[in-house]
Amino acid sequence: MPSLGCQLKLSDFFMKHLLTTALLFLLVAVSQAGKPKHFIFIPKDVSGDLPVAVWLHGYRGYSPLGPMPGETAESMQKLADALGAVILGFPATTDLGDDTQQWSEEPVADHAYIQDRLKTLTSDLKLDLKRVGLFGFSQGAMVAADLATLYPESYRGAILMSPGGMGAPKAAERRLPLHATQVYFCFCGAEEHPGNVGLTKAYAQHLERVLGAHVTLKLYEGVSKHTRPPDFMTQFTSWMGAILKPMEKN
Repeated sequence: MPSLGCQLKLSDFFMKHLLTTALLFLLVAVSQAGKPKHFIFIPKDVSGDLPVAVWLHGYRGYSPLGPMPGETAESMQKLADALGAVILGFPATTDLGDDTQQWSEEPVADHAYIQDRLKTLTSDLKLDLKRVGLFGFSQGAMVAADLATLYPESYRGAILMSPGGMGAPKAAERRLPLHATQVYFCFCGAEEHPGNVGLTKAYAQHLERVLGAHVTLKLYEGVSKHTRPPDFMTQFTSWMGAILKPMEKN
C-alpha cells in the first residue's frame, strides 16, 4: 500500500492533470468560438425548390461578428424573404492562420470548395441548383466573375463589387451558349483605386462583348472608399432577382 506522501504526490499529479485538461478544453472552446462560421438565411413562407445567392467575401474580409460587415442578421433575413431565395456565406478556401481567409484564385479549387459548401450546408433544404447566383466584393468579386464565366452551368451570373485580387483574372475566353443567359452587375466607386475601377470596366466589357452576357455597369460618382455600393441593401433583391430569374423555355 502506498505511503501517505506517495498518495499526496499522486493526488497532486492527478489534480494538475485535471487542471491542465480543463485549461486545454477551455482554450479549444474559446478558439472555436472565435472562428468565423457560415451564415444562412432561409426565406419564410416560400414553397418549392429554392434558388441560392452565395456571398464571396474580400481578402481577409469575412466577419465572425455578423453575416456581412455592417449588416445585421435581421436585415439579411429581410433580404432573403424579399428575394425568395436562400442567402449563404462562408469563409474562403485558404485560411491564413489568424482566423482570416482568402480565396485561392485557382478556379478549379474555388469552384469545388463552393459546391461542397453549398451542398453540405444546405443538405436539409430543397434547392434549385440551376438557379445559383454569386455576389462578391473585392477579391470575392474577381473570383465570382471568373467562376461564373467558367462554370455557367452552375452559376446564373454574379454581382461584382469593386473587383480586385492577388493575381490576374481568369475569366473564360470562349463564348458558350449558356453565357447568353447570364446576368452580371459590375459596380465600383468612380474614385476608388484605379486598379479596381479599371478591372470593373474590363470585366463589364469582356462579359458583354466577348461572352455575350447581359451586363449592367455603374461607377458611383463621388465614392472613393473601397466598399460595397451605397445602395446595396435597397437594390440587392432587384439585382439578384434578375440573376436568379428562371430561364425562358424555348
